[in-house]
Amino acid sequence: MPMPMPAPLSDTACMRLLRGLLAQELSQAAGRRLRPAEAAAWHPGLALDSEGLGLDSLELLACASAVNGFFRLHETGLEDHLLVQPRLEGWVRVIQAGLAEGTSGFDFTTSGSTGVPRRVTHGHAALAAEVAHWAAVFADRRRIIQLVPAHHIYGCIFNTLLAEALGLEVLDGRALSPGRLARALRADDLLVGFPAGWAALLRGLDSLPPGIRAVSSTAPLPAQTHAALRAAGAAEVLEVYGSSETGGIAARASPAEPFHLLPRWHPGQDSEAASVIETATGRELLLPDRAAWDEAGGLRLLGRRDAAVQVGGVNVFPAQVAARLAGHPLVAEAAVRLDVTLPEPRLKAFVTLRQGAARQARAALEAWCREHLPAAERPVRIAVGRRLPKSELAKPADWRG
Repeated sequence: MPMPMPAPLSDTACMRLLRGLLAQELSQAAGRRLRPAEAAAWHPGLALDSEGLGLDSLELLACASAVNGFFRLHETGLEDHLLVQPRLEGWVRVIQAGLAEGTSGFDFTTSGSTGVPRRVTHGHAALAAEVAHWAAVFADRRRIIQLVPAHHIYGCIFNTLLAEALGLEVLDGRALSPGRLARALRADDLLVGFPAGWAALLRGLDSLPPGIRAVSSTAPLPAQTHAALRAAGAAEVLEVYGSSETGGIAARASPAEPFHLLPRWHPGQDSEAASVIETATGRELLLPDRAAWDEAGGLRLLGRRDAAVQVGGVNVFPAQVAARLAGHPLVAEAAVRLDVTLPEPRLKAFVTLRQGAARQARAALEAWCREHLPAAERPVRIAVGRRLPKSELAKPADWRG
């Protein structure tokens, strides 16, 4: 059966995705600390070896694997061609050849904010359907200001696929100082950001050009942040609800409104089993939140579903364990998740300490857990740090140890 044919990606769009993919891989696998401005400066002619990115043989393999996985080049047999290309422009040509031959879609990695990160494939047709909706919504825009990575599903849809559909220039705002960004902004821009990033943006800007529009996703947008963006001059702030597993599901222009479904979806169940149904396929997907539908089909969120994991055959709730840890007098914040690196998965915890708490607090916390928590709920590893682990989109992230 032939693979669906995606719309071709320009060299510029391929480079935008490559920068995000390689920067993430080099940060996570090789421990390099890359600022967005560094990755934004990578050009198509940049060499992959010591004359350019400086990839050693293992880093080259890791980066090629990340690119192959995202674009699903293995479906065409072209993935090995990456390893013989000396420059980024060669990788662009391999990607374009793979897309031209036909692949099933793009693979996105979930944040792991509620569990172990995993890869999710989104077909080209489904992505195109969502992009067509946004192209109609933002047809009046003339440029996109990228404030999120391009290789996450939200960034890919807006910074890459929407930009391609509308023929828009994309400016990486993350690579600019607040002053340079303020001078660069125009009234016909679309700002593509996320909740934790808006606060930093507003601290560095006195105002936004009247007429500018903003779209926010990846986490709930606080009402005060929405109001601050509007007060700064934004003509509209559109909040998108969705996930790596679903793509965009619904949107709203005011925190007081319910979310309204994108054309791809229609209502499924509500409450604890809240779901949406994909119009084209009839496929039902569980929402990450509890939710209710109003009579007009509006979606109102009722809070995250308290997901259980199994430890020794017992259902336990990491969020509840984290809440108990956070109530300890020594603890300021806590995160708990399942450690699947162990032969028999158990819980692990990461805590930040209250001011004045001794560094020996770990031993005290371990003793408290043994005394107060059932065996299945007891974290067998407790890490201590200055702040809870977060992803580049400020979502809860996994940690080592």
